[in-house]
Amino acid sequence: MTFQWKKNRSLVRNALGLGLGVGILLTATPVLAGDAKAEGCTEFSGMAHCPLAGTELHASNEGLVVKSTDGKQAGVSIELNDATGWDAWLSPLEPDFGSRMLMTFTGALPDGSPELRERVVVARSKQDDQGAIYVDASVHGATSYTVRGYNDGKLVFTRTGVKPVQEDFVGRAAPGGAMQLSKLVSFPGRWGSAHGVMEGPNGETCTPGLDFPSPRPVRFPDYSLSVAVQLVTFQPEGVALKSRTLREVTFQADGLESFTLQKEVRTP
Repeated sequence: MTFQWKKNRSLVRNALGLGLGVGILLTATPVLAGDAKAEGCTEFSGMAHCPLAGTELHASNEGLVVKSTDGKQAGVSIELNDATGWDAWLSPLEPDFGSRMLMTFTGALPDGSPELRERVVVARSKQDDQGAIYVDASVHGATSYTVRGYNDGKLVFTRTGVKPVQEDFVGRAAPGGAMQLSKLVSFPGRWGSAHGVMEGPNGETCTPGLDFPSPRPVRFPDYSLSVAVQLVTFQPEGVALKSRTLREVTFQADGLESFTLQKEVRTP
């Protein structure tokens, strides 16, 4: 797999061989509360996008707008049809105490049935007073993660054995119902992209990631800081899952009236 960077420093992955993206809120079994699909599916970046309940989709000069129709949550399910990798660029978002984004990555088993791979929430940490990545221990039981940072597509740090810490959310409850969410790392400012791939050049498997509009350090649970990076990825340790391709990824925003997908890339 190679990493290629565009002028805006967003990541595009060209994965070779088997792969799996990890992403967002799942609408195939196992199902989370409130993520039923609504009517009005559309094609964007060559992929089918279906609004979740209480959501409408429409095109704009910026990309595909995902907008809440009930003032509560806005969500979209993206059908990836056995992709080996996936990348999405959003209009940059800065987490605040009133909003959060839930992403759930779902793979396809050899018989075609779904396998939940990873569930991630991006929200503002009360303790750190900045954006943070939360992982859900109930998905696969991992108690530690390997965190990697990249600049211009090159690996600049690897930290193993990172143990997420529990932290209560402020304000609205986390979208998707009850989850065992723990903070993995936090970061200052905005984030703008989500990525997922199964097999990477540094031993990555089932690895979701976020990148930033400009390089910045991430803060670990022990309050140590990394060097400034453009992209951070996180891989569960000691987990053996069976799916080898990506079936579906879903974004579900809580406390946001809308968000915009500017571009997506699917790796066959």
